[in-house]
Amino acid sequence: MPKYTAKQSIGHFMPGDEIKGLEAKQLQALLASGAIEEYQEPEEPKADGTAARLAELEKANTELTITNKTLGDDKAKADQEIAELKAKVAELEKAKPATKPKADPKPADENK
Repeated sequence: MPKYTAKQSIGHFMPGDEIKGLEAKQLQALLASGAIEEYQEPEEPKADGTAARLAELEKANTELTITNKTLGDDKAKADQEIAELKAKVAELEKAKPATKPKADPKPADENK
């Protein structure tokens, strides 16, 4: 015989309680009215590969963390090299002669 559970208060049965001691006619009437429902065993979680997917994602996360750290280290080295090159450029600009050859304001006319 199937088991039934109360969906609402029925006499001394509270919601979620198993209904016992009623005749088939009473059970059918309560079932039709929606006051009770047939008990269903809780379903076990299916093996849908979530554990494997989780392990795969954790591995990918570890790899990405390592890559991120490597890129951060490379960026720091590149920033340091840029700073050194900027210092060398500034040094070379200071070492340039301060005077530049000036162009004649008026070109000489050879036809005169």
